[in-house]
Amino acid sequence: MGATSAMYDGPWKSLPDSNPLEWPTHHGETTIADVARRMIDEHAISARDSIIGSSLGGIVALEIHRFLTLNQVILVGSAVSRAEINGLLLGLAPLAQITPLKFIQVLAGKTPTLMSSMFAEVDSDFIKAMCGAVAQWEGYTGSKERISRIHGDQDLIIACPADAHVIAGGGHLIAITHSEDCVRLIEELQ
Repeated sequence: MGATSAMYDGPWKSLPDSNPLEWPTHHGETTIADVARRMIDEHAISARDSIIGSSLGGIVALEIHRFLTLNQVILVGSAVSRAEINGLLLGLAPLAQITPLKFIQVLAGKTPTLMSSMFAEVDSDFIKAMCGAVAQWEGYTGSKERISRIHGDQDLIIACPADAHVIAGGGHLIAITHSEDCVRLIEELQ
């Protein structure tokens, strides 16, 4: 939830016509559908588009697909239902509202890693809202015909689904840690 478009650097830039998107400025959205609508409006997403989404980005991509029936959706370490998300994390989601995220973000910003710097940049109110939104998300129940999944077999956040293209040894951050493998698979899927 604390990622920015910076995670799609390096090999990701070799994908033709790709355009990494930033989260919209948080204006009080409390549901995945609210964020999907904002993404559609702010980034002029249309049914002709294909979306690659990681983690929360994949969940939002599925909501966009529900609204527009996109050309293609590729989920990278993401879920199609709450049942795939670690139950302990879902159970802890309400604690996000009382967690001092801004303070944690300041500390994270002092650590020179990509994940820490991205986490430090994301609006803490957005993170809190999305923790609750994911915990309440009804999941995607539409056609999976245009949906492909890439997943690490060591992901402890979202269980590796049986229908995924599996990246051995990959955890939840495969878009960063196994970017070359992800890009290769995406090229094969297009």
